Amino acid sequence: KQWYQRRVRGCHLFAVLCNTLCAGIPLCTNMRNPDTLSPEQCLTLEPPKLEQIKKWTITNYKYTKQLVGEKLGNTTKTVDKETDERISELKVQKVQFAAMLRESRALYTRFEALLNSHQLLRTQFNTMVSHAPDLAEQLQANSTTQLILERNGKGLLGAIKSFVDSLHTLVNVTMQDTIQTIKNYENARIEYDAYRNELSTLQNAPQTDANRNKLLEMQIIFDDRKRKWERLMEDTHTKMNLLNENKNTVMKQQLEMFNSAVIAYFSGNGEQLSDILSEYHIKTRKLSGDDDATSKSFLARHD
Repeated sequence: KQWYQRRVRGCHLFAVLCNTLCAGIPLCTNMRNPDTLSPEQCLTLEPPKLEQIKKWTITNYKYTKQLVGEKLGNTTKTVDKETDERISELKVQKVQFAAMLRESRALYTRFEALLNSHQLLRTQFNTMVSHAPDLAEQLQANSTTQLILERNGKGLLGAIKSFVDSLHTLVNVTMQDTIQTIKNYENARIEYDAYRNELSTLQNAPQTDANRNKLLEMQIIFDDRKRKWERLMEDTHTKMNLLNENKNTVMKQQLEMFNSAVIAYFSGNGEQLSDILSEYHIKTRKLSGDDDATSKSFLARHD
């Protein structure tokens, strides 16, 4: 019993060490529950469950050994230049699109604050009409101008929101899903290389009965890891191809919409801005006020 307890504790401590080296990869885990087991829980396990933990720990030990060896340059790794270049480019693009999303959100927040200022200023102009009759005409004109800016601004704000939502979906859903597949592929590649290197070592070792048995067992595991790696490589290529098509289709549309909306807003063309919003099915919040306030462009009303 003491030997059994020492073995289980040693298994758990080794799993914790591998967890640290692998940056959080769980080793001593319950197959039905992904939470890491405590030493007390490990002590209550039946021998079959202990055997599962042993296999899990050995696999992750090989993974860690291969990973550390690659970092130190002490072992070989499988390199697919085309795949690695596409993955590197995708990771760079994700960082760039995430930066674009961050700045677009900041633009939305600041522009929304500007529109709130237009609305408050318009309210103040209307309030002042009754208190300064001599300035009533000028105050009303300024109120109308603020209303037009506010209405057109709501349209541009809707365009910005649509742009932000599309970027959010691209970065945090579509790209993230592909990145997760890539992580699975990279982990499978490390496992494949770990067993490939160990298989090569056994093949070069003296061909004793024990080594031959180990070699046969290792060949079965190696073939399984190789099939997993090849399958995930195919999945990775498929995901990256679909992502590229989706990105080009969606972002071309959104960039054209955003550019057109910005031009229409700053040229004072409220009618064109409304047409753009209708074309891309973008909704804005309905405002109180004159319904035909945007029937003419901002510049046309002040010619």
